[in-house]
Amino acid sequence: MTNEGGSAGFVDVRALLLRTDWNAVEHCCPNVAPMTPVILRQLLDDDPRVQGTAVRDLYGAVTHQGTFYSATAPAALFVAAILGDPRTLAMVTSQRPWEIDQHGEQLSLLRVRLLGWLGDTAQDTDYPPEWPPGRQEDIEAFLATRPVLYDAVHPFLGDSEQQVRDAALFAILPLLADPALTRHVPALTDVVHELAARDTPYRWYAIDRLAAWGQDTSRYPQPPQPDPNDFADAVAEDVTHGDHDPWAGLREPWPDSVYDSVQ
Repeated sequence: MTNEGGSAGFVDVRALLLRTDWNAVEHCCPNVAPMTPVILRQLLDDDPRVQGTAVRDLYGAVTHQGTFYSATAPAALFVAAILGDPRTLAMVTSQRPWEIDQHGEQLSLLRVRLLGWLGDTAQDTDYPPEWPPGRQEDIEAFLATRPVLYDAVHPFLGDSEQQVRDAALFAILPLLADPALTRHVPALTDVVHELAARDTPYRWYAIDRLAAWGQDTSRYPQPPQPDPNDFADAVAEDVTHGDHDPWAGLREPWPDSVYDSVQ
């Protein structure tokens, strides 16, 4: 597997983290979840289990339930900057032990998961004014990163791995709403049609974007309607396992500053 696009090698994590005053920003749960720079540093840990947990914390804390926080924009810039690091080729899972026991371990490339997080986060900005939740200044801070995120993700459209190419395209699609990036839509239309024609996790969003661009999507199936019972089952599982608190259990308190521990 090649390390195409983005950085040519290992990134300097400390230098990247020091671009942001992390004491001046926060995520959803500063007294419960790890501090944002701790989460970000653990994305490039030597242990894939730690990396997978860091991905879960990205979703659980930095964009909790689709909410934007002051830490969201700088975290997104960090994630974009590390996409080409060879350590993102690790196979990871964000599942908890009981989820692995119940459903089996589901491994995927960390790079794919990070592209997915960027895409999910950018996609959350598609539906104002009711969505996304968060302070307007935090949402606008993320929106301002879209050209930088595009430049970081675009090289992975040519990755040797199909799963990386698909995830990169998914991450790019919502970024194209930025007025500075709409000019790229015509060049990407054909590849988005190709994505819409395949059974992938990104198919429905590809169809949605094509429709928004005025493209004919009649050849594609309609998105499936969720079964309300599925949600009931999911809630029941969460209650059974006490999973409403994603950081259930004891954690050591984090220091006021993590700069001394950044490697």
